[in-house]
Amino acid sequence: MRPLNRRDLLSASFVSAVATLTGCAAIPTDGEVNHYADPRNTASPTEAIDTPAGPVPGATPAEIIDGFLHAGVGTTDDYSVARLFLTEPLAESWRPDGQTLIYNASVMTEETRQDTFMVTVPTSTLVDGRGLATSYTEATENELEFTLQQVEGEWRIATAPDGTVLSRTEFGEVFSPFTLYFYDPTFTQAVPDVRWFVERPTVATSLVKVLLEGPAPYLEGGVITAIPPNTALARNSVTVENGRADVQLSGGPSLQSASALDLERLRTQLTQTLSNIASITSTQLSINNQVINTQDLENYREPAINAEVPPFVLGVENNRLVMRDNLSASENQSLVFAQNGVAPAQPAMNYSRTSFSFTAADRSELWLATLSEAQVVHRGVGILQPSYDHQNWLWIAQEDGSVRALAAGQSGAEPKTLETWLHGQTLLSLAVARDGARVALVTSTDGAASAWISAIRRAEDGVPLGLLDPVQVGADISPDGVEWVSDEDVILWNTTTAETEIVSLTGQSTRYDNLPDIEHIVTGNGVDQVVATNKTGALFIVAGNGWTRIESSLSALNYSG
Repeated sequence: MRPLNRRDLLSASFVSAVATLTGCAAIPTDGEVNHYADPRNTASPTEAIDTPAGPVPGATPAEIIDGFLHAGVGTTDDYSVARLFLTEPLAESWRPDGQTLIYNASVMTEETRQDTFMVTVPTSTLVDGRGLATSYTEATENELEFTLQQVEGEWRIATAPDGTVLSRTEFGEVFSPFTLYFYDPTFTQAVPDVRWFVERPTVATSLVKVLLEGPAPYLEGGVITAIPPNTALARNSVTVENGRADVQLSGGPSLQSASALDLERLRTQLTQTLSNIASITSTQLSINNQVINTQDLENYREPAINAEVPPFVLGVENNRLVMRDNLSASENQSLVFAQNGVAPAQPAMNYSRTSFSFTAADRSELWLATLSEAQVVHRGVGILQPSYDHQNWLWIAQEDGSVRALAAGQSGAEPKTLETWLHGQTLLSLAVARDGARVALVTSTDGAASAWISAIRRAEDGVPLGLLDPVQVGADISPDGVEWVSDEDVILWNTTTAETEIVSLTGQSTRYDNLPDIEHIVTGNGVDQVVATNKTGALFIVAGNGWTRIESSLSALNYSG
């Protein structure tokens, strides 16, 4: 066996952005994990990608295979250079988008029998035909078989698997993240689903095809789609002309009998997903060769992408719970709760600012308050920062891994215990996304901390029932806290090391300066409304890649959610 003569590859370890666990009842500690991540994170910015060249006369079989693999970076004209290494029949049938293997060590090839070669790829990440990335805790060897034959005296590849083989740097040159959109069960909030595709003229077709197939595995059961079952592209492509994407669909009875509302939701889902592509400014929808005009629905509102939260804050001032119009509006605040002997901590507020919650300082009690009354609704040990979803459910989590939900607007309601995958885990942090379809969590097992995103399973009436199998958020730090910054970004922090980092589902991450004695972080709309508190009650906001202290009489605070 000998290595293919490729350029030197990076040996730095690959940290994924997000990892999926499929079919598991608890978090695995070894083996493979699936990632929806950026395999470009550790790529060298100085390594140039050569323009691929076609086969040279007299090339050996191994050189033909090497040239074919390297030509996977040449996406122009439907990989025309790569197809030059193939026999004519294979050049016509080979599908470069079947899968992509991404490696970070030498690719090896050996002749196993006459004119047949086995290529071994130490794969760190695999992107399948749906744009879903699977990464591995340790590189896994994928074996690809090639057979060659001579065509007019020159070696050409006669059989080969579909797909391409790229180094991490090469991958970053030709692939980009794209966001599909599915929806929370109320169809008011868009939920992102990040995929990876080559940036080429056919990317609109790729996005629509995978959108029709449904969400990523970790979102299944937690989101809905406007696309009826058995819907398919009527033509095998989505054409784009003068900024307009022409999407022609066909389907069964569900599509043919769709109501005006159903059709407008379908158009919205296609339009929001295709908005990833800068060259597309509008979408025309056709069903069974009939153009569907925009539906004029009086009360229709498109599901919100990355919905904003109000500027109001709930804070603790001298052991009183107060609400302000914004963080700095100390002159415009109202009293929510004050009681001798009770020191509110970890405040939370719903989106309509009619329900408020907080814990006792020792985190043994959870209080629920309105502007007229307050009462203890749960007692436990190690109650974490409470969180509201947009359906007015109050989420209550404890360090023992138990998670409960309380209908905040129902008098006399009691917390409902949810089914989760957290058995045997220490739960350090939980935050509900603003779309109400996902939660972000930090868990610890044997002292090793990990951040996760998990979809929420609900009953038809919106009652939370449990958390679905999670995806792991890969980070440079070992976190003990997490909050949502946007629909695709979370901020992580470690109260011991004082480290902070924002990680995106698209794979990008940003480290911020350490903040000594950090205790908690809350978020409003984006990085500009990230506010940290330290153990003395001082408040800090992000300034560049650092933190700057702000003067405030509040010692703890939160935005809605």
